[in-house]
This record gives sequence, structure tokens and C-alpha cells, in this order.
Amino acid sequence: MIAILYQNNVTGDAFDVTSLCAGAKWSTKRSGSPASLELTMIADDAVVWTHGGIVALKDDDTGIFYGYVVKIGQDETDQVTITAYDQTWYLKKNKDTYVFAGKRADEILTQIAADFGLKCGELENTGYAIPSMIEDGQTLFDIVLKALDYTLINTGKMFVLWDDFGSLRITDVEKSKLDLFVGDSSLATGYTYETDIDSETYNKIKLVRDNKETGKRDVYIFQDSNNITFWGTLQDYESVDEDMNEAQIKERGGQMLELYNRPTKSFEVKALLDLSVRAGRALYIGIEKVGVSAFFIVEEASADLLKEEMSLKLKVV
Repeated sequence: MIAILYQNNVTGDAFDVTSLCAGAKWSTKRSGSPASLELTMIADDAVVWTHGGIVALKDDDTGIFYGYVVKIGQDETDQVTITAYDQTWYLKKNKDTYVFAGKRADEILTQIAADFGLKCGELENTGYAIPSMIEDGQTLFDIVLKALDYTLINTGKMFVLWDDFGSLRITDVEKSKLDLFVGDSSLATGYTYETDIDSETYNKIKLVRDNKETGKRDVYIFQDSNNITFWGTLQDYESVDEDMNEAQIKERGGQMLELYNRPTKSFEVKALLDLSVRAGRALYIGIEKVGVSAFFIVEEASADLLKEEMSLKLKVV
């Protein structure tokens, strides 16, 4: 059974506000935005909503969302609207300058969390030491996500940063696939399927490296001539660390071409609610009419808790 709990951070008073709830929407995104819980509550004099107050969403004993009140509204109908964000909100709100050398993404998050008093849970060893990262005045969120992007490009492994009921986590997407089928005769109530070469598709990769000895830039090109014929030139460009050797640059270029030289496949699916589904998890989609039978990663998930429906934006893993 779903329960919504609230604690006033000024008085310490705690309430089960489930019976006051007239609307509840839980939303998650894979990267760049904190998870949110938007509530429409019947006003109650005993329950005083405060900025920074703690809101928790639980399904029986399972913690789904743990966050902090950031927006409070009230209208003529005597209903209170509340927006709470999870702990990753602090990564988005805070900016700083960091210089890292030879650090993995999980080590970068560990250092940032310690500096800002944030709580970490289990962080997977992301396996790739980033040679150099210099981030000047960037959000903490962008810094960690950039480290995860470097990891993806150089290892082909996708990790997701998320908040697990009050603890920051980094999880290997491949290892955390849901044992859940969505599609024909299973949960799905509607869908839209799309493929495109606009968002994250490149058939030519250009890497450049500053050469101190010659005073010039070394240029490395990786391309798929067939796809250039079909699609025209779609070039990505990146300046690599000058300490990378030729073999490392060729490996990186090959990995980037393999990753991006294909159309992006995406789904929008409406389905019956399953609270195990959140952005960053992968699940199996099977819809015969469009010839799809594969694992997709959830890019965005929005759950209407009262209607027991969810809307998902998915991308092929």
C-alpha cells in the first residue's frame, strides 16, 4: 500500500498525509534533473508545510522517494500544492571548481559528496580512470554526469546516478535490468515508436590532440563511408587530452564511432503503474506490430499514483 509521509523540519512534527492527498505525481529522469514528487493536498491546520521539510513515498516497507520540499503553493480551493526533490537537487543547485586527475566517476562523486555533506550509498566501481578533468564553476551534477559520459565513451558501459531513498547511488545499467516485460498483452496501454538520426547519431568522428613538440594539432578521423553516402556527413568533434597516445586515441575514436554510428530508437509508452520502474533502469519492451523485442533504458518516467498509470520515455540500450 502506498503511503506519503511528511516531517516538518522546523518543529520536528511528523505526519502520515496519505489521506490528505488529492493528487500525486512521481517523476524521474535518467540524467540532468532530480527526481520529483508533486502533491496536491487538502489543507489541514495541523500540517504546516515548510521549505526543506522531508517528504517520503513508500510502498509498504519499500522506500520509493525521499526528498525535500522546495515549492509550496495554495489557491482559492484551499488545496496546497507541494513539490519535493530528492538529494540530487543539491548536486544541481551547487556550483564549484574541481580539478581531477586519474579519478573514476565513482571517486569523483565520493569526493564531491563529502565536500557538500551529501550521503552516498553503494557506488559501483566504474572501472575507468579519467586522465584529466578541469571543471570551472560547473554544477556538481554536470561534473559527475560528464565523468559518467567519459566512462561510457571509453568503456561502452553505461552507469546511472540516482538517489536511492536518501542515498546517492551509481549503478551499472546492464546489471540492474528489471525482470519486467512491457508490451503486447502486458502492462502497456499505448505507445509511440520513433527512430531518428538527429539527436545522438554521428557517422564521422574527428579527434584532435595538441602536439607540444610540433606546435600543431594532430588530427584523427574515424568514419563510416557507407552511412555518409546514405545520411550525409554527421561529424562529432572532440579535443582529447594531450597525454593520450596514438593507440588510446584510436581506441577512443573507434568506440565513439561504434556508439554513435546508428539511428537512435526511442519509445513513449503508457502503461499500468509499476513502482519498480524509474529512469535509469532497463526493461524489456515487446511490441510485435513495430517489430520491437529488446531491452530499453528508461530516459524519463512519470507516475500518477492515484490513477495508477505511468508514462515512459525509453531509449534502446
